[in-house]
Amino acid sequence: MKKNLLLKLTSLGLAAVMAVGMTACGKQAEEEVVEDNKPEKITMTFDTCMTFENGVQDVLDKYKEMTGITLELDKPDHDKYYEKVTLAFASGNASDVIEMGSAYYPQNASEKNLWDMTAAWEKSDLAASGIVNADYVEGLKIDGKLYGFPTVAGNGTVTYVRQDWLDEAGLEMPSDYAGFIDMLRAFKQRGNDIIPITAAGVLNGDAPYDIFMREFYQDATPDFYQREDGTWVDGFSEDAMKAAMQRFQDAYKEGLIDPDVVTNDTKSCREKFKNNLVGAFNYWAGSWCAKLEDSAPGSKLAAMPAIAEVKATGGYTGRTPLAMVINAKAENPEGIFEHLILFSHDGGEGQKLFTYGVEGVHYTDNGDGTITAMPQQADPTKTVEKSFYAPEYSITTWNDPMQLDSRITDSLNVYLQARSIAPVPPASKVLTENQMKIDELKNRALADALHGNKTPDEAMEKYVSDSAQYVEAVLADLSK
Repeated sequence: MKKNLLLKLTSLGLAAVMAVGMTACGKQAEEEVVEDNKPEKITMTFDTCMTFENGVQDVLDKYKEMTGITLELDKPDHDKYYEKVTLAFASGNASDVIEMGSAYYPQNASEKNLWDMTAAWEKSDLAASGIVNADYVEGLKIDGKLYGFPTVAGNGTVTYVRQDWLDEAGLEMPSDYAGFIDMLRAFKQRGNDIIPITAAGVLNGDAPYDIFMREFYQDATPDFYQREDGTWVDGFSEDAMKAAMQRFQDAYKEGLIDPDVVTNDTKSCREKFKNNLVGAFNYWAGSWCAKLEDSAPGSKLAAMPAIAEVKATGGYTGRTPLAMVINAKAENPEGIFEHLILFSHDGGEGQKLFTYGVEGVHYTDNGDGTITAMPQQADPTKTVEKSFYAPEYSITTWNDPMQLDSRITDSLNVYLQARSIAPVPPASKVLTENQMKIDELKNRALADALHGNKTPDEAMEKYVSDSAQYVEAVLADLSK
């Protein structure tokens, strides 16, 4: 990637230069090397990194010490992050590098706001090394082009089960839908207002919409998707979705699903679990296995492998990875890609910095090749979890110096055994303009079916009727 180019010394050619070098003057022609493509400064806007209160500036300072490059970070308030990013692009003041989620990535790519890094990635030493999981890189390609590099694996949810309750009921971990329902029935029989299963809604707030409660969706796809023949369809209006509605309705009628599931948020679900009211909880794979178990003393939690019906339809649903994109107007995109993005995933000291931070500030070196997280500066009751990239979601195979809790790795392994990464959402202004209304109609149909206000046929008929004008416009736009 580095360009070590010899400058032309004279117009006489190399032979003439050599001849001059052998004259009595004893002057020797010196090869001058053009400086490589290293930028002096990179500006970056990031959402999911460590805060300044916890010492992210120390990471930026260490990066400059290691590379000689000044890295300026803008970390807006989380709730205003994408508003600020959108305004920055509109005003022409976007940073060189921006962290971007799947709801914004395809549209910005289609509007040519993002640099095409396909060739730079394919010819890189890191690509040739094979340490990067290609699934996550491929998961960010749009029509074969790469406009963003994954920060970490997109991750997804698994169904966590109270293993201690399962053992008390004398049951094995379920392997199919019938066994899954039997497990929920056993949890209900515990009484005391026990909630057999909960989740933060029956429909995720953005794509992929089926990330929660996969056991009920199975082969249903509650979103627009493209068939193998290239045809775009509204998956929510298909027969498979009616079958999913029936499963939701039957389980809810039996009292197996949290009565508040339609209006739940993640915090309310966690509180119910903490109070020992929940038998099964569909939530994020990885660190949350340990966090949830620790929040409810005496509990024993285990991630349930995807049941047969879920495994047959792709497994648990993984989100499109968060992307690090490069502004198409950046002065030196190749240098930024090499010296920041590739550096931070190098499987060595660069990745260590962007994962764990700075020695003596964020972690201590144990002297045996391992490290231990230090207390957070803003809250010493908690330890540092990451600087920029969560270690449990690394996209590389590297010699991780941190010993992760086995509950974290075990739940991730269960998730990875059967999971499919959701494709990048389609770029469509018509869809963006109508998404909120369509989602509202989807949620209403699911709520009506689940609560028994309508049969699945009736709920679907109303959805199709009420959404027709929006869906038809979206399909027409996607089919151009």
